[in-house]
Amino acid sequence: MALPSSGQITLNQVNVELGLSGTAQIGLGDSAVRGLFGIASGEIEMSDGYGKSSETTLTSAGNVNGQAQRQQITVSDFISSGGTLVIPSTIWVWSDSTSTPALTIDVPCTIRNEGKIIGKGGTSAASLGSAPQAGGPAIKINSGVSSVTIQNQSGAYIAGGGGGGRTGRRSANGVYGGGGGGAGGGAGGPQNGWGGAGGALNATGANGFAYVGGDWFGRGGGSGGAGAFGNHYNQNNNGGGGGGRILPGTGGVRWQQGYDGAGGGSGGSAGAAGQKAGTDSGWVVGGGGGGGGWGAAGGLSNTGAGAAGGKAVDDSGVTYTLSNSGTIYGGT
Repeated sequence: MALPSSGQITLNQVNVELGLSGTAQIGLGDSAVRGLFGIASGEIEMSDGYGKSSETTLTSAGNVNGQAQRQQITVSDFISSGGTLVIPSTIWVWSDSTSTPALTIDVPCTIRNEGKIIGKGGTSAASLGSAPQAGGPAIKINSGVSSVTIQNQSGAYIAGGGGGGRTGRRSANGVYGGGGGGAGGGAGGPQNGWGGAGGALNATGANGFAYVGGDWFGRGGGSGGAGAFGNHYNQNNNGGGGGGRILPGTGGVRWQQGYDGAGGGSGGSAGAAGQKAGTDSGWVVGGGGGGGGWGAAGGLSNTGAGAAGGKAVDDSGVTYTLSNSGTIYGGT
């Protein structure tokens, strides 16, 4: 609630507006009060607080794929220390980089999430000898920041990106099946035009590419993408499916096992890990692991393990308060 627009304003009311105890010790010159009143320095009076509110509701920066959104935001760009940032139900806050969170908290504040905050999904291996990429965090609290409260409301989501699935290899002829991309837009492997692209907001990832006719590619998922079939029949590589950005989302379904049991693993749905390759007939000869669902690890193949899922909240080791009536995927 905002402070009164006329008449008397009490320090008790100011405390409550700032989310403090009504009897907490406070002064007009305190930084939190100046931030609320909009008076950075110099003389300050109680009347400067008329109609002021510590709550700011995030607005859209324009639509992406028909979805209202903000990309890779920092809290202090919208509120002052001690304020409340409200993310409405219509807004996606998202990242397109696993190294950059969707929401960075750099000041003491309250985040009331009614929408969707999502990290970036990890890509599968760019080439056969490289490792898949871990998913990125949805929220990061910077080191040294105190007095942070995160409220995840009913119907809201906070989701780390899924980890990329591992690309598999058939040793007999060197062909391989690409791993699936993680939930949150991770691309399928390999990254040479074969792997499927990650999905846009509220969309599935693209299918991977198969060299010859047949359904040997990995299918894109609403969350994790499926790993591709790794086979001897066509003597060529097959691409894994891209991870989607649908919440909660369904993982891409793998191509059914056939020649030599080289089927790829299905992508993880919602917050589930990607499947390992070749689950129809035991171990594998070239299929790729499925991409991880939101906040979950990618699937393994015969070349190694899938990558880890991203955290819902990376707290940098600080103490904070979290209440959750919605859905959270990934560590907190």
